[in-house]
Amino acid sequence: MNKKEFLKQLEQLLLDIPESERREAVEYYENYFEDAGPEMEQKIIEELGSPQEVAASIKKNLFGEEEDFVKRENPGTPYQTQENKTTRNLLVAVIVILTFPLWIGIAGAAFGLLAGGIACVFALAVTGIVLVGVFLVVGIILAVIGIANLFTGFPAGGLVLLAVGMFLLAIAVLGTAAIVWFTGRVLPWTIRTIVRLCKKPFQKRGAVI
Repeated sequence: MNKKEFLKQLEQLLLDIPESERREAVEYYENYFEDAGPEMEQKIIEELGSPQEVAASIKKNLFGEEEDFVKRENPGTPYQTQENKTTRNLLVAVIVILTFPLWIGIAGAAFGLLAGGIACVFALAVTGIVLVGVFLVVGIILAVIGIANLFTGFPAGGLVLLAVGMFLLAIAVLGTAAIVWFTGRVLPWTIRTIVRLCKKPFQKRGAVI
């Protein structure tokens, strides 16, 4: 059995629970496999057990149902008993309260870095657009003046101005292509990565029922 088959069977076995809970559980295990990496796929499947065992554990924590299989001795299963979950939540609440000044400072610094990174990405895009516009306008002006000088008695100067103007126009064209590539590939990838990093902790936390 591979990861795809495991997740598909698990989703089928969870069709009788609320859709939101099913989606969160499946997303949890998808992230669980992704974090471990493809090379650890079989080991993770062995640790988790069969999809039937995992589904029964999820339903037990949701509805308090008795499991119809022998409990595994592996304490690392992502879904814990209700008693352990309550104790854990109380400990987490106490730790959060005691360390509030520390983690709120870390969260603020992380948010500042994130906002700064986004601002830098957009600043690069805007700066590139402005430079391309400047090169385009100046290049056209110099090319027009150079062509005019070719027919008004200053051919040498006209050729120089025309050459400079064409060079600037070439830079503008290359810059336009670079901006299109940046906004079409790099910028969306950056935004998706940031959104995924921001959502990942909440998805994992929400899956622990």
